[in-house]
Amino acid sequence: MNRLFPLLLLLAGTARAQPAPTDVMLRTDGSEVPSRVLTITPEELRYLPPAGADTLRLATADVFLVRYANGTREVLHPPAPAGARLFPVDLLPGLDVAQRRALAQQAAARGYTDRGPFWGSLGATLYGGPLLGVVAPAIIAPRPVATARLGAPHPELLADPSYGEAYRQEAQRRKRGRTWGGYGVGVGAWVLLIGALAASAH
Repeated sequence: MNRLFPLLLLLAGTARAQPAPTDVMLRTDGSEVPSRVLTITPEELRYLPPAGADTLRLATADVFLVRYANGTREVLHPPAPAGARLFPVDLLPGLDVAQRRALAQQAAARGYTDRGPFWGSLGATLYGGPLLGVVAPAIIAPRPVATARLGAPHPELLADPSYGEAYRQEAQRRKRGRTWGGYGVGVGAWVLLIGALAASAH
């Protein structure tokens, strides 16, 4: 019992030291704000910063959505039904085309993580050799990335023409790189194998 009590104290201290999950506010300018959301009204949103006890305020109009710690999302400015508006809703107000594209490229660099093209190309090259193996990347690389594999952190932003186009282009560029990277690794493996066989023959 004397040994068990210090162990329980250590486990309790470790549990208290773990940071609690936070909510994340996605602002209309594309930036993310970690927080603990307290209240949301039509005019303002009250929240606590991760390392602070003072309640802060942010205009609700400046927040596009809230991603809560439990995984749920609340869109504060959902698009109106098609028949209720004359113009499309701007999902990223205040950002020009270049800024939207840059934001999308950064998001794609983090979000698109599909390694299937690499392994598919590598496997085909190892099986068929460099000459037959080149067929696989030639087929895989040009195919557009499926929407389900884009891995967009904020899928709703893909509806923005500039953002969506730039995100898909960056994901496609990375897919091509991984596809031909798999082929290159496969060719390298064949070169090493042939070199080893040639060396052993002498």
